[in-house]
Amino acid sequence: MISSSSKPYSKIRIAFSYLSYYFKAKKRHGVHSPFAYNFVEEVILKTRYIHYPNIEQQRREFRKSKKVINFTDFGKSGKTFKRKVSIIAKNSLKSPKYAKLLASALVYYKPQNVLELGTSLGITTAYMAKSSNRITTMEGDSSVVAQANQGWDTLKISNIKTIIGNFDETLSKLDNQKFDIIYIDGNHKYEPTIRYFEYLLDNTFATTLFIFDDIHYSEDMEKAWSYIKKQPNVKVTIDLFFLGFVSLDPTLTKQNHSLRY
Repeated sequence: MISSSSKPYSKIRIAFSYLSYYFKAKKRHGVHSPFAYNFVEEVILKTRYIHYPNIEQQRREFRKSKKVINFTDFGKSGKTFKRKVSIIAKNSLKSPKYAKLLASALVYYKPQNVLELGTSLGITTAYMAKSSNRITTMEGDSSVVAQANQGWDTLKISNIKTIIGNFDETLSKLDNQKFDIIYIDGNHKYEPTIRYFEYLLDNTFATTLFIFDDIHYSEDMEKAWSYIKKQPNVKVTIDLFFLGFVSLDPTLTKQNHSLRY
């Protein structure tokens, strides 16, 4: 059973959490780890080269949409309700800043296969699809995926495979497929986050990079992030407050970093 700590922090609590992160996080010249330094140089600083105006136009179209869909929020409340596409676009999509960061990471690490848990309206998926060969994206709700598919059709993006349904039932459909990058944005509770992480270890290479969304969203997510950092197969973690990057590369020395972004 999930405890009430799975509820998101209040805006005040998040603000205090962010300040704690901000003053602890290192700037470019305070980084000495080669992995973290390369991450700053090749991923963070090169987000300025990521420009997908057509995707941002699609984001604006979603934000203006008057369409109402039946939406099941598997990742947070688990409830089904009628919701405007514009509200989903406003509240559930990663900002351009972080969508660019994810795309920049893919440009640098050059993954052949990417897995995303949590499609939503597919804007972040589109950013990643533009920066990789193939992406498999999983989403619980079919109605929101239908909207995402319309967006990808408009953008003429065809290298996305979708799997629809509750992750606990659909993860098995991945079989033995392995992924270079796995982005988990599908559930913001402790137990499912850890369960998905541990399940997906069978779908990794030695150098697979995990990316976790909203690692400071709630007490549950901070607890999950703390647990993941301590795992012996986790070598390097990078905390960017809204995103957490995890390398399993066994050639690396175990280190945890907080970097300004």
